[in-house]
Amino acid sequence: IMQSTESLVLVSLNSQLQKYGGDLAVGAMTIMSSIMQIILLPANGLTQGAQPIISYNYGAKNIDRVKKTFKYTVLVTLSYTFFMCLILMVAPEMVVKVFNNDPLLLEITSWSIKIYFAGIFIFGIQAACQSTFLALGQAKISLFLALLRKVILLVPLIFILPIIMEEKLLAVLLAEPVADIIAVLITAICFIVFYKKTLNVMYKNENKLVENETPSIN
Repeated sequence: IMQSTESLVLVSLNSQLQKYGGDLAVGAMTIMSSIMQIILLPANGLTQGAQPIISYNYGAKNIDRVKKTFKYTVLVTLSYTFFMCLILMVAPEMVVKVFNNDPLLLEITSWSIKIYFAGIFIFGIQAACQSTFLALGQAKISLFLALLRKVILLVPLIFILPIIMEEKLLAVLLAEPVADIIAVLITAICFIVFYKKTLNVMYKNENKLVENETPSIN
């Protein structure tokens, strides 16, 4: 499902970029798609590495360790995506030159990167929460959040924003950061609600059980 949605997003982006920016804009998107994969693969690796720890301790009802692992996961992935976003904002030309040295393509890609990746700095929250939902047996919620960012938000925005904005190429590129930020906010809200209703309740019950099993000392 994730691979098919990625293909849908790229087809939508390329069709709109070809319409409003021509071959150079499509070439820029090819480079930016590669950069996106380079950024997301390590982030996904970090979150997937935390999944077995979270799942095991959730099954063992060791909620304290579940909460600590989640916090470390968010901290690490958020720091990573923020750092990568900083590099792209400060030195986009340096990154683009790894893929192509054509002056025209370098110029449009360096400009596009600053817009397209403007929301990637908080993506670590999305990756950590989505992965943790899966680790806690909430696969349906995790799948919904994945589809939310790409299919429900991003694809429609790619076609809607150029209609309501004068700068058409800018509008197509803005679809990505707008979808990222909205998706992260919704994901964070969903996880906070789940956290309070489930994890905190289990944590309190666990502490009560420990207190009841601890013999009193007269």
